Order: sequence, then C-alpha cells, then structure tokens
Amino acid sequence: MNKQTLITSALIIIIVGLLAFIAIGSKGKTTSSVHPQTAVPVFFYGNTCPHCAEVETWMKDNNVGEKVTITKKEVYDNQQNADEMILAAKSCGLPTDSIGVPFLYAEGKCFIGTPDVMNYLSAKAGIK
Repeated sequence: MNKQTLITSALIIIIVGLLAFIAIGSKGKTTSSVHPQTAVPVFFYGNTCPHCAEVETWMKDNNVGEKVTITKKEVYDNQQNADEMILAAKSCGLPTDSIGVPFLYAEGKCFIGTPDVMNYLSAKAGIK
C-alpha cells in the first residue's frame, strides 16, 4: 500500500467514525423545545402583528409577566420558532395550514386569537 492510499483510507475511517458518533449521540433527541405537556406557556407572536401587539400591551398593563411565567417566541422572522408553533398546533390536532398568531400553547392546549389568549392568561394570572 502506498502512502497516499494509506492516508486516504485513514481519513475515510475517521470521517465514518465521527458520523457514527454523531448519529449515536443524537439518537432519541429532538430539536424542538415545545413539548406537549410543557409547564411554561409559550406565546407565539409576529413582530408586525397588530393583534399580537394588543395582547402584549394587555400583558404589560396587567403585569401578567409578574404573575405567570411565559416564554415568548417571534415567528415571522424566526423559522425555528415558526416550526415549534407548527409542532404545537399538530399536538393539538389543528391543521397547520391555517394557524396564525397570536397563538398560546399551554398545558398541552392551543389558544388562538386575542380573546382566547387573554382569557387563558386572565385565569392563570387571577385577573378579573
């Protein structure tokens, strides 16, 4: 075996080994942070959505963030967040071609639209 063949073979073995290591290490892991029974509500919004801005203003005016822990994820400019919203909608059995924001995912349930999101958060924050 000449030197070049030996080096090429060694590189192929190293690459295959690294790929196998990555595949074994990632087995069973998911890339999404939205889980069907997540404890923290996730508020999906669009940065230019007027209804989302209305919900966010209402949350600020009513100190909802001090009463309920909420994760906020912008979906118009962040594909990973948009994918997570789709995953949440699927877990609720919703058709993913017609979902929109504001969208709240909490306790394994989906709340779509300003009234539904505000009603859920009002109940959780103790707002009458």
